[in-house]
Order: sequence, then C-alpha cells, then structure tokens
Amino acid sequence: MPVPGARGQGRQGAWAQARHRACNRYETHLINRGIDAARIIERVGADNIFIHLDTYHMHIEEESFEAGFRAAAPYLGYVHVSEANRGVPGRGMLDWAACMKAIADIGYSGAITLESMNHVDVDIAGGLAVWRPVAENPDDVIGVGLPFLREAARKAGLQLG
Repeated sequence: MPVPGARGQGRQGAWAQARHRACNRYETHLINRGIDAARIIERVGADNIFIHLDTYHMHIEEESFEAGFRAAAPYLGYVHVSEANRGVPGRGMLDWAACMKAIADIGYSGAITLESMNHVDVDIAGGLAVWRPVAENPDDVIGVGLPFLREAARKAGLQLG
C-alpha cells in the first residue's frame, strides 16, 4: 500500500514503494542522516522511494531536527517519534518543541508513529540493544507519552491522530 504523501503515490497500477530509513552509526554506516537518504534517492532517480526518519536516530546523528527534516523533506514519507532513551516521550533529553516545529516547518502531513521498545520479544532484544525496561511503568509510554506528543505537536501547529 502506498504511503500517503510519499513520491509516486498517484501512479496507476501495481507498483512497490521502497523506503530508506536513516539509522544511527551504531546500527549501520550506510544511511545515518536525512541528507544521506536524500542523496541516495537522487542518485537512484526512482520516484517510488521515500525516506523514513526516526527521532531516536536523528537525536544521535543530525546537527538539528530542523536540518534533518529539511534535508529529507522532498522525499519524506514516514516518521517515527521515540524518546532519546526509547522510554516515555517527554521524560528524556529529546527537544520535542524543536522536533515538532521542524516537522511543521516543512509542511509534512504524512504518518507520524510513536515507536516504543516497551515490550520487546526476548529473541530480538539483543539485536535492538534493549537490555532493560525502557520505562518504570510500561503503560506510561502510551498513557503519558502520547498525550505529551499530541500537545507538543499542537503547539507547533500539527495535529496527531
């Protein structure tokens, strides 16, 4: 299913979308920042590729949220929001006002999804480097974090579903 807002969405017939997800240097060396993903898309030239940014990875790799989202804007099709420590949004070091403002400033209207490492299967926890619970009360990630994110988005002029 095409990602709303991603390039190539209006094409007729069967086709596939591919995404480039920028991940931090501890997970890959290929695509770490929005500009890295944008450059690859420009080199490939296909119109069915979009960028997936994640605030957790951006907090590690980007100079600012503004720079990362601006660089990815023409190709941005999906955003994960996650606290810098993967815990409860608003209880970590991430600058949510700057993040939401950067998203609003580029006019992004696609999916914004809360990503949590709250309940991670033991078989994949090691691969994700999740060695401990990310929140003292796991229900707070949604119960406290989601209202916090909605309010931060509202203050920036965005509306989260």
